[in-house]
Amino acid sequence: MTDFAEEFNLDMNKVMANSLSHDDYMQEYLQDKESQRIYLETSLEEFAQDGNINAFIRSLGHVVKARGRGTISSLAKELNMDRSNLSDILNGKVQPKISTTLKLLNGLGYKIELKTA
Repeated sequence: MTDFAEEFNLDMNKVMANSLSHDDYMQEYLQDKESQRIYLETSLEEFAQDGNINAFIRSLGHVVKARGRGTISSLAKELNMDRSNLSDILNGKVQPKISTTLKLLNGLGYKIELKTA
């Protein structure tokens, strides 16, 4: 990338200072419930195709974080889960059971619906 920056005379420190991190971008993008629903729906469809549960769990984590401070604690309490365990799941440190994943979706206000292909 240095060659590209040099070729176009870019100051990468300025570029980076004016760039959003992926997490910051997701926070902005996921501010409303409809964007959150579409994001999770798309992520779930991708999971059904590629089996990458970690990517789907990261998506759940983005939605939980976008909902704001205290969401992990309140969600853990609502689901009768240990807060640190939920945090570990959402940060990819622990892979949840399918039943836990479904509980998380329900706790966020979603349900799984089967459709014919």
